[in-house]
Amino acid sequence: MAFSYRILLLLFTILVPLAGLAGREKPRLVLMCLSAHPDDEDGVALTSYVRLRDVQAYSIFFTRGEGGQNEIGPQLDEDLGKLRTKETMRAAGLLGTRVYFLGFTDFGFSKTAKETYEHWGGKDSVLARLVEIIRSIKPDVIITNHDTITTIPMRQHGNHQVVGLSVYSAFTRAADSTYHPEQFLIPHVKPWQVKKLFMRARDRDSLTPLVTVDPSRTDSLGKTMQSYAFAALAMHRSQGLDKFVASPPPFMLRKHLYKLMESDRQYPFDSSDFFSGIAPTVRDIYLPTETLIDTTSRFSFALEPTATILVRPDEANRQKIARDVTARFFNPDETAMTVDLAVSLDHQKIFYKSYTLPPGVTKDNIRLTFARPSGGVKKTLHFEAVPADNSGGLGSCSATMTLWPLHLVYPKNVSIGLVQTYDNTLEETLKALHISYQLLDSTKIARENLGKYTTILLDMRTYLERPDVVRYNDRLLQYCTAGGHLVCLYHKTSDWNGHDYAPYPIQITGERVTEEDAPVRILEPGNPLFTTPNKIVPKDWDGWVQERNIYLPSDDTTKTSSRYQRLLAMSDENEHQPPTSILWCKDGKGTYTYVALVLYRQLRVMNEGAVKLFLNLISQPRPAR
Repeated sequence: MAFSYRILLLLFTILVPLAGLAGREKPRLVLMCLSAHPDDEDGVALTSYVRLRDVQAYSIFFTRGEGGQNEIGPQLDEDLGKLRTKETMRAAGLLGTRVYFLGFTDFGFSKTAKETYEHWGGKDSVLARLVEIIRSIKPDVIITNHDTITTIPMRQHGNHQVVGLSVYSAFTRAADSTYHPEQFLIPHVKPWQVKKLFMRARDRDSLTPLVTVDPSRTDSLGKTMQSYAFAALAMHRSQGLDKFVASPPPFMLRKHLYKLMESDRQYPFDSSDFFSGIAPTVRDIYLPTETLIDTTSRFSFALEPTATILVRPDEANRQKIARDVTARFFNPDETAMTVDLAVSLDHQKIFYKSYTLPPGVTKDNIRLTFARPSGGVKKTLHFEAVPADNSGGLGSCSATMTLWPLHLVYPKNVSIGLVQTYDNTLEETLKALHISYQLLDSTKIARENLGKYTTILLDMRTYLERPDVVRYNDRLLQYCTAGGHLVCLYHKTSDWNGHDYAPYPIQITGERVTEEDAPVRILEPGNPLFTTPNKIVPKDWDGWVQERNIYLPSDDTTKTSSRYQRLLAMSDENEHQPPTSILWCKDGKGTYTYVALVLYRQLRVMNEGAVKLFLNLISQPRPAR
């Protein structure tokens, strides 16, 4: 029995460390930076201590940023998380840091720590995961850009609040051997007392000594720490930070100030050194291998362009319906792999095909034929792609599509001009609904007879992404005055304010409604956007995802003209946001509509109420000529 135990113990000590990056390194100082999302880290501080002090620095991210916006393409949710993971790893390569993701879900903008804790499994769940990574990496010093303020007006994003609150508790909990002792079963994980905890200070307080990080300091190559940090920020293209650092605001160039929040004992103070009084030591570090996993370097399968097949009202009398779907496979191997694809509906197989996939991406257009869903009930198509003989060693991949019988009134005789930006949701929605549209490029906007379009749609952030639209905006406003319907989706403050893009002034704010189930009140129920061709009813606001609206226009009539009707009112709990989710006005013979609702996320999941509203937005009748 003793012999068997020794054998098992020997195997355990040999094999388990191979699951992570474990080992005894040379005596070093260790710095940990905690961030809620990719790009929240302090690149100046991290690269300064890496390059100028040979400190080992770790960036710990609570989420992968999958709930944010994407300024370079259509990827959202999990796909956006993969993209931001890649961007973060590229940024880390420039900063000289190691990266770890705690794996909490980015569910979108949050205003309160309470909401974030609810989404992340509660306070102890968050604290325990943070404590484990502290016990694994054993940092001497922890820094964070986030603080513990949870009340307006100084509070940060709710995710940021939770980071600040959690690390404050974790400072003592990580050293407490009675707190989650099961973590000590993991090799090299043991109680650890962090020496110092610093939080970013926004302003200098003459009564509080602060540690300063100077971004203008240079390395042996003569490069400033700010230049490394800006280069790393520019990797976060999906957040538009490559554009941001090209012309950074003055505050980005200031010295970074930090306030000491906790320390395990009294240390000599040095205004330029987090580690004053701390000596380098050797420690056993365990970092699980998922730290550096490239989430796209495995066999994957996806459907394009959408996860919904719409069954139109004009197909009501058909017994069988056919649809073309594009399947996309990714083979990470250097050799061909065999994959079997099966599609089933109501547990009945309706499609099967075997593929021999070369390395890389392979696309195949497949035709599915199925019985029309009866009784107007949604059905689910199940797709499963299985590597033969477990090729690639990573098992099967599955996906689903929804068969959705439409209960909508379609517009008649419409012709849509679409000004597209980096997202393709509006185009895919128009395609799915079989609505006639044209993409408007620079030539069309500058020279074409725009009067042939019943509605022109300006996609989100058009005036940032399409300089041609800025140049020829007068033609769009003339189109509106002459009887057209111009619909503009949301913009950020920096895209819009200070310009005269709309017929009458609109000033954008940072206000938003993040509770996707916030009650909605229609202020002008007789407005055609709520009646024609579909009547918008209370249930049409059910089932929205992530948020209601974003970057709301001001309701102050000195900033946003009183010529616009305020059509919708909604607010988060215990708050009052402007009733400006949709602004609508008559302009000459036509109409202008500004939409701050987060429609694109709802159209992605084909929320029926959002689709009805979208149809109404593009269906207003032209005046008689």
